[in-house]
Amino acid sequence: MAKVDEITYFEDTGKWQQNTKRLVEIVGKELKGGRVRHVVFATCRGYTGAQFAPLAKANPKVSFVGVGMSVAVDKLYDVKWNTRYGKTMEQAGVQFMRGTHALTGGIDRAVREEFHGYPPGALVAQTLYLFSQGMKVAVEVIAMACDAGLIPEGKQVIACGGTGSGADTAIAATSAASANLFGMTIHRVLAMPLKK
Repeated sequence: MAKVDEITYFEDTGKWQQNTKRLVEIVGKELKGGRVRHVVFATCRGYTGAQFAPLAKANPKVSFVGVGMSVAVDKLYDVKWNTRYGKTMEQAGVQFMRGTHALTGGIDRAVREEFHGYPPGALVAQTLYLFSQGMKVAVEVIAMACDAGLIPEGKQVIACGGTGSGADTAIAATSAASANLFGMTIHRVLAMPLKK
């Protein structure tokens, strides 16, 4: 027996604010099934986290985790955290963490920059980029949140990432930490950019 499912494809990644709002709606619809108890998403400036805040308030039995880049990477890209968005997240019970990118950060980044080679994490990241930048980010934030102990391993989770700003990719997956990355399973793609 085959199961037919819906995937939303975003045609314009430049419309990141509209895409993020639509993605939050998609995640909200997915949560109505009651099976998922964890939502994790990338939020570097806090905008995406603030968009998820009403959904977090409406789903108090679901843990919502926003994942930002490490302070060093924020400095590198001149990323500034918006305290107003942060307050909105906090008031909604959204947990926030910063961490080194599980696939493209830390020592892998240093090796790539210094020796112009591709360490293993970068190879995994480049493979995920075949889908979208957000796919790589969605997988990465699951691992980072598990590494930080904010999401348990082996649980159903919805993860979201984006192209540059906002969120345009969402997956339903089984969680795993970075040390157990290949224990992660992507069950379904809920949304992603339309590749042209």
